Amino acid sequence: MKLNTIEKQLALIFFVLSLGQINAQTDTTETQYPQPPIPIEIVVGNKSSTYQSVISRQLFNSKFSFYNLTYLEVDYDETTPHYYYIQTIVSYGLPKGFSVGLGANLQTYNAFKPLVAASYGYFTENIGVFIQPSYEIHKDGAFELYAMFEWTAKNNKKLQPYFKLSAYSAWKDDHVYSYHFWRAGLNYNGLRFGPALNAQYYGEDFSSVLNWGGFINILL
Repeated sequence: MKLNTIEKQLALIFFVLSLGQINAQTDTTETQYPQPPIPIEIVVGNKSSTYQSVISRQLFNSKFSFYNLTYLEVDYDETTPHYYYIQTIVSYGLPKGFSVGLGANLQTYNAFKPLVAASYGYFTENIGVFIQPSYEIHKDGAFELYAMFEWTAKNNKKLQPYFKLSAYSAWKDDHVYSYHFWRAGLNYNGLRFGPALNAQYYGEDFSSVLNWGGFINILL
């Protein structure tokens, strides 16, 4: 990869993250709906360590919202490049938890690609459900499907059980990449921790990589 290409990608990463942080710090007193917290998760596994953050913010007291998912995986094998995945979407809210939006993907092994997306979200104090199909607008674009289910108990105890399952799949003419990430542990005042399993599948033959370890998830 040429140096100027790397510099452009790093500049774009910095821009996306900066935009996400600006929106994350927006004053919420004038918004129509309460802004959700920002989950920051770190996993230390037997084969790699990962970082993930999700920023979701309503824009300017309107039906428009900003969404950014940033994922970084550092493989312990020095011959394997670090993997990053950044998705940013601006959506327009529809009734009953649905929305449509435009955005872009940026990944280690792929160029910057614009996309269209639709999503459905349902969130309460103890349950979260999010489903998002998307399609990259590119001659080499992929169809993607992301889904997440999260649950934690709500009672007077300091330690609450916590469970989360997130799944993703990308297809072109054939299967490109899929994963399902499992978290099962405890929740203490917004600090979630416990064992983790990241199962990833690559290519047409679904070659699998399992990464066992532990996770810490903090709500900011």
